[in-house]
Amino acid sequence: MGDAPATDMDSNIPSPESDAPSELDRQPFGGLEFQVSEVVGRLEAGVNAQDGEEEEKKTETRKISTGFFEPEEMAMDEILKVLEDLVLKTDPSCESMEPPLLPTDAVTRAAILSHSISALFARLERSHAARLGAHIASETTRWMSHMFRLTDYNAYYHQEQMEGLVRVTRMLLHHRYPRYLEDGALAFASRLPSIYSCVASPLGVVQHLCRQLGLPLACVRPVPVCANGQSMDLEALERLCAEDAAAGRTPLLVLGEAGGPPLGRGCPLRALAALCARTHTHLHVRGHALALPAAMGRDETYSVADSLTLTPGPWFGVPGLPTVTFYKIPEPITANEHSKGVNASGSREGALAALAGLSAGGARLCALPLWTCARAAGAGRLARRIERAFRNARAARALVQSADLKLLSDRPGGDEPPNVDLVDAVSQASACVAFQFAPPDVDKPPAYYDKLNSWLGQVLQREADMISIEVVETEAHGVVLRYCPLEGAPDAGAADAWAPALEAQLSVLRATVALREPFRRRLAQHSTLRLVRVPGWAGLGGVRYVPPGWEEAPIEELNSLNRQLVETLRATDGAFSCGDGEDGMACVRFGMVTADTDVDELLDLVISAGKDVEENSKQLTDMTEVLKKGISAAQEELAREAWQEGLLRRVPVVGRVVAWWAPPAPPAGRRLLLAHGTLQTTEDIYRRVQKKENEEPARAHSPTRQNKQEEQ
Repeated sequence: MGDAPATDMDSNIPSPESDAPSELDRQPFGGLEFQVSEVVGRLEAGVNAQDGEEEEKKTETRKISTGFFEPEEMAMDEILKVLEDLVLKTDPSCESMEPPLLPTDAVTRAAILSHSISALFARLERSHAARLGAHIASETTRWMSHMFRLTDYNAYYHQEQMEGLVRVTRMLLHHRYPRYLEDGALAFASRLPSIYSCVASPLGVVQHLCRQLGLPLACVRPVPVCANGQSMDLEALERLCAEDAAAGRTPLLVLGEAGGPPLGRGCPLRALAALCARTHTHLHVRGHALALPAAMGRDETYSVADSLTLTPGPWFGVPGLPTVTFYKIPEPITANEHSKGVNASGSREGALAALAGLSAGGARLCALPLWTCARAAGAGRLARRIERAFRNARAARALVQSADLKLLSDRPGGDEPPNVDLVDAVSQASACVAFQFAPPDVDKPPAYYDKLNSWLGQVLQREADMISIEVVETEAHGVVLRYCPLEGAPDAGAADAWAPALEAQLSVLRATVALREPFRRRLAQHSTLRLVRVPGWAGLGGVRYVPPGWEEAPIEELNSLNRQLVETLRATDGAFSCGDGEDGMACVRFGMVTADTDVDELLDLVISAGKDVEENSKQLTDMTEVLKKGISAAQEELAREAWQEGLLRRVPVVGRVVAWWAPPAPPAGRRLLLAHGTLQTTEDIYRRVQKKENEEPARAHSPTRQNKQEEQ
């Protein structure tokens, strides 16, 4: 497939970067539904018009238990409305009453529509669909090979990112173990295969590979990194291969990387390929640096690895595109190579049997979204997207380097001099910028810097949400911040967008680190403040206020005192917050500070506010004691008076006479004077209330003087 015109002006398709969304495009699902219906209707009219008429049948009623959900027939508009409501309800960060707009530029719409078309093609006859899929896959493979400068490869298109690697490994098992098709895992029970992966690479890749193929984890052979910590140690890899061959194992697969996550580091591909050729081991390479040839614009080609995995969806910034695995068919194994009595033709047949899964017709139809995307955008425009992503990575690296942050990734490629070989450029390039805030001349920063880097990453994610900053935890370097423009739609001017936010937050970080030790020294001078270690807190630290005499106080009272102290402090400065220390008790957390912060003033503020809270707490405690004692005394007096008053009334027969002769008076209550802490009876209150009640009826029956004058 030929490249589209290089300039946007010459193309008859509007540029995705300059598309102004129409009113139809602003509808979350309406615009896409209209296009899908239009395209599917046109294809149905040309291909399957008669099938559509034959399949129109009367809807049959189904009897399903009432315990199951059975949706009723709905119009398409109602279904889209339900989808919009679901999008709104399932998005916890959505505050508006309308669903978020989906990315609907020209290329994205083409990729989304292609999935509907692919589903429609399933109605074709099997042979027809196979021929159509083979043609689309062939064109897409030629275009992808030309864009990424690959030669002598076959291609397999798949949706799951690691499905291609799984199938290639299955092909290798058929190739190296002739009885694998019949015996399964028993075929290599006596001669275990070995899969080599660098210890710095993600462990999930080899774990997924073993789970999918039923291989024991003993097949995984970790390879250490070289002395500089940048890539796989090739000498150690060669020793492992020799040891495995001597121990009766089969060196099967080496997983190499070119700009792989998380730090964007690679390995010398040319030397690694030569080592794999000597040891008859398959080399599979993955990583974002494999996109570099599309950004360099050279006419060179390379064919170093035995298989590669490319992820054009994130590279182009288009959702729904398949992952592509380029592979070579392995050569037949002769009897004197690695295995005793291996039948060359049988081994070849096993490999071809595995290839049947790599070249199925359904898998070829997976290339349709990528084929449609290339037609909609043009190869030149997609190549410029990759070039812009590498340019953004270089600008971000320059920004990080100027900010005196520690860089952990190699320099992004894209501007190599002409004398650098294409394979060497891919081996040395990085597609991301990995950095961290760390003290100088330290390989792994202290644990406190992990908290600082986590805080910095969260602030940058919030303040510069136009770019994607990822917080990654590594074993060798701790918490690392990572920016990779090839893992989504590349943003023009991304470095300019987050430069102000980065500069502002770095000044806060440096001030906090500089004032941390003075803060602890000043804190040790105050007997009422205790330093508290707060897990996961990046600020100055935690403090617990313990006034004199409270050393043996209950934990609940100390927690209540410090929580009240935090509420008082937050009325003055929002940088204070309440937290729990390692001992589980409440404390006052000091947040991030600026260079002009006075530590002594902060501590004096805490002590002053603590004294006020303590005084209020004492008054409240005293008031509580007064109330308790007053209530207890009132209950005792009332009980004593009731006993004295009712002594004769408790005597049989006499009590009835006494009750008839002198009816019992209403019980006298007690009132507590809080100012003096003394008890008084409530008889005067009863008399005042009774007098007032007696005066009101008399006043109501006697006319006033004014009424008398009116009567006269």
